[in-house]
Amino acid sequence: MLQRAHIYLGAKDAIVAALHHNSAGIYFEQEGPAVIADWRQPLALGIALRDALERLSPQERNLRDFKKTEWPSYRASCSRSVREFESTYALISVQSVNEAALFYDACTQPHGDDDITLHVTLNRYGPDEEMGRKIIRLFDANSRFHP
Repeated sequence: MLQRAHIYLGAKDAIVAALHHNSAGIYFEQEGPAVIADWRQPLALGIALRDALERLSPQERNLRDFKKTEWPSYRASCSRSVREFESTYALISVQSVNEAALFYDACTQPHGDDDITLHVTLNRYGPDEEMGRKIIRLFDANSRFHP
């Protein structure tokens, strides 16, 4: 299985979620995502991302019974609604490029624009601070687009 994690970046904080995968190959968020108050500090963001990627684990779950309001990152955000969460936070998906997981691909799309996807490659063995810095630059590049 490819290592994967989700990062949600907002104006005040970041949420970094580790994922589970089930036997059907579907990935879903683990409970208890990390909330980072000062996410503009690359080291903290890089450490949280590396931890989330390493926590990928198999777990069976009936996702048909899962409600959006049970979404771990939404609950951690303290947003008033799922809609507010989705409009306030930018999602960056991170996954290993292959099974060897020597590199990760981090990607994001500007809100409301399905035609543009921005990517950055992260070195698995690079410093945590470099990983965090590249994620911040990806977020900043994404923020320049206005649909």
